Amino acid sequence: MRHIALICLMFMVSCSGFRYGQTSNPFQQYGVDSLSLPMFYNFSSLPEVSSSFTRETYKLLSGFSGLKLKSGWSRSADAVMVGIIRSPEKLSETLVPTNLRVAQGVAPDKIGTERPEFYVPGATVVYLSLQVIVIKRPTEDELALLQSDLGQKLPAQGKILFNETFHLTEAFNREYLDKEAVSVVGTQNAGALRRSKETLAVKAAEQIRDMILYAF
Repeated sequence: MRHIALICLMFMVSCSGFRYGQTSNPFQQYGVDSLSLPMFYNFSSLPEVSSSFTRETYKLLSGFSGLKLKSGWSRSADAVMVGIIRSPEKLSETLVPTNLRVAQGVAPDKIGTERPEFYVPGATVVYLSLQVIVIKRPTEDELALLQSDLGQKLPAQGKILFNETFHLTEAFNREYLDKEAVSVVGTQNAGALRRSKETLAVKAAEQIRDMILYAF
């Protein structure tokens, strides 16, 4: 009995591994041999995220054999992948401060002892979401509908092969420097945020790949 259970377990693991590592075109069963990948729409409160999200997704999708990828809008492609990046309405809900510290303890020389005690965040959590739609040759009206609030609720049926929303989070530690080095703090934190956005782009591409593999 134990031998039978072990064989079944090995079979399940091998099948799941094959599923995850699949490299053939997952859209072929729907008659999609070519896919257009235009720049993702950025409806978030963070600038300069579209290019990295689009680039990382293109890199991962290029690993599917038998799927011809076309960068940008292409009317000749069988289907289009539309990506829409969103965030909470308020920037304070998109970049959420955490790990609060007493400012006087972080930079005592610059802040001094005369000011009332206040707190500064030791880290920031970034919250974004990405809606991904794969649709066969959409019209302008269909694209407008997909970009609306209703678009996230449209089921995958008919021309729409895939419509999922991924929620993404990434945290980064903030830099605190004292004395003359305080002038580079803003630059350091801007760089940390930029790296976090790049990491989110990679995470998003991996989620797209995994969801497509299991959806099809």
